[in-house]
Amino acid sequence: MAIMSKVLFLQSEVTDPYPLYATRRAQQPVSWSPEDHVWAVYGYNECTALLQHPAAMIPPQHTEKNQALNEAARMLVARLARVANPPVHPVLRQSVMGLLAQLQPLAIDAMLSRLLGASKEIDWVDTVCRKLPAMAVMQGLGFTEGDIALLLPQTEPLTKVMLPEKTAAQAKEASDAAESALAIARRHILAHPLLRTLAQDQDALDTHAVNLIGLLIQSVDAGRGLLGNAMLQALRHLSAGATPDRKTCEQLVVETLRFDPPIHNTRRIMADDVRLGGQVLQRGDAVLVVMAAANRDPAVFERPEQFDPVRTNNDKHLSFGTGIHECAARHFSVALATQTLATLFSRTRVRLMPQDIAYAPMVNARLPQRMMLALG
Repeated sequence: MAIMSKVLFLQSEVTDPYPLYATRRAQQPVSWSPEDHVWAVYGYNECTALLQHPAAMIPPQHTEKNQALNEAARMLVARLARVANPPVHPVLRQSVMGLLAQLQPLAIDAMLSRLLGASKEIDWVDTVCRKLPAMAVMQGLGFTEGDIALLLPQTEPLTKVMLPEKTAAQAKEASDAAESALAIARRHILAHPLLRTLAQDQDALDTHAVNLIGLLIQSVDAGRGLLGNAMLQALRHLSAGATPDRKTCEQLVVETLRFDPPIHNTRRIMADDVRLGGQVLQRGDAVLVVMAAANRDPAVFERPEQFDPVRTNNDKHLSFGTGIHECAARHFSVALATQTLATLFSRTRVRLMPQDIAYAPMVNARLPQRMMLALG
């Protein structure tokens, strides 16, 4: 239990973090951790205020720790909307919105057929969750099967670009993946009739290529986690053999985002002094915003520890953030998870096999490592 005294801990080492969140939220919703040198924010109102505050900035990415990256990887770091601050952030976010506007309807049934084959027992995480979100982005944007086959293995190495501390091996892996992915993304944008209109010059082409790759990076943890956690909650709370319709699946997905979100926290650094929850966060202070704790704040959600898909305010969860950095792909993510669950449950009976669910060794995300399902 020594780890529980820390603000920063690996989700793999905690059976259930929510009692800890509840205790800290009740005792002090904004608290300083001398051990981790970071403020932690647990209350719903406090998290909302912090995420919306103009002085709460994304921690700077342009550091000497990225000098080991090649030019392509450094371009990703510099132009990804998700890690940018004003004044450049609005321009980069517009690039993301332009890409999302071009996404075509998802052929989830065909993708599931391709991934599942005739299997009767599968690891849902490895077979579907690690692949389908990125496949959906690429198919939705019209990538060829050949380019999807080239890019799909690069998605997890690309996430290493975002690591604050990188080993030499991680930097090389991220750099190689970035160089390959950028070349494919640029070529695809120029060849695609609609996407090509977004790239008026080389600078615009690079920005859109980078943020297209950003959608793939986001699919790795957030997309994988939502599919995994939503399936887990669905099988724990649906009647055996149930075939939920699309509306029911959407309710399950939205409540999962509140009750069992894949991303538990995000980080900010203060650009100015701010008073929050009776505390003064000073310029330069690091902040951990624990959205998963806010999602179970009893001041906002009645019976927060109960999984209730028909709760009237489930969509008030903070799992996609809020403010200028609210996840641009939130509607796509919900639609993807909803359609995937609805399609699978309509095709076959799904059963969670007896097992202990272990979680990935991550601080910011709670993602099942493996989830064995019986189909049919």
